[in-house]
Amino acid sequence: MKSFLYALLMLVCGALPTFAAPPITCQAEASGHLQGFDADGSFIYWSMFTNLVKTDFAGRVVAERPVDPHHGDCCVHDGKVYVATQNRTKERRGVFINVYSCDDLRPAGEFTINFPFEGGIDGITYADGFFYVGEGKPKDSVQPFNWVHKFTPEFVAVDKIKVPGQTTYGIQTITFAHGFFWLGTYSKERTYQCAPDFKLVTHHEVDISVGAFALPKGPGGEPRLMVARNIKKENGLWTASAAPAILKDGRLVMEK
Repeated sequence: MKSFLYALLMLVCGALPTFAAPPITCQAEASGHLQGFDADGSFIYWSMFTNLVKTDFAGRVVAERPVDPHHGDCCVHDGKVYVATQNRTKERRGVFINVYSCDDLRPAGEFTINFPFEGGIDGITYADGFFYVGEGKPKDSVQPFNWVHKFTPEFVAVDKIKVPGQTTYGIQTITFAHGFFWLGTYSKERTYQCAPDFKLVTHHEVDISVGAFALPKGPGGEPRLMVARNIKKENGLWTASAAPAILKDGRLVMEK
């Protein structure tokens, strides 16, 4: 899950004096852009609009499957990939948590979210025995806060948490890393860093709205994240890349 400091990256980073992690380019492509990604120490899982992709840490595709749009952010927990899905197909329209096996991305379950989400769902992470799911908003919403929903592992709702902030489309991605929740949004504040109780710590300019997961800490114990970026190809399809960011002097910045 996103709170792990991944063993493979420990090995990679330990060989480099700057603790740098190499940039990654996903070698898959999809008809819609990346919505979120996560890693389990050996592989990366990229949730695109219509494709779920498993790659190694060089970006080479290991497994891939088509999915209904719109598959959103994802998180890895206990050998499974959990995806926050706002299904837009005529036959399956609704809000779901879709579950896939990390081994080969075969379907491994589904949870229907029965209460209304006006703007759908997108961000998802797992921390301390619970899943946290971000609620979306309509594009023109003037609501000055965002909702994060807390669920048991069986997706029974146990809490609804208010996070102040004017955003477009609400919470896009969530990751729990280095003792903080990191929320990716489409807003001028971009990334919200929150304490474990979701009290706001600060905002950051580095944009994690299409995905982030934990990296090993820097040489001075600084929190680090792998941060995704979308790439639109000349053929009109999408792929994505990822590069490390580090928290320095209270500011999240991309590593150089």
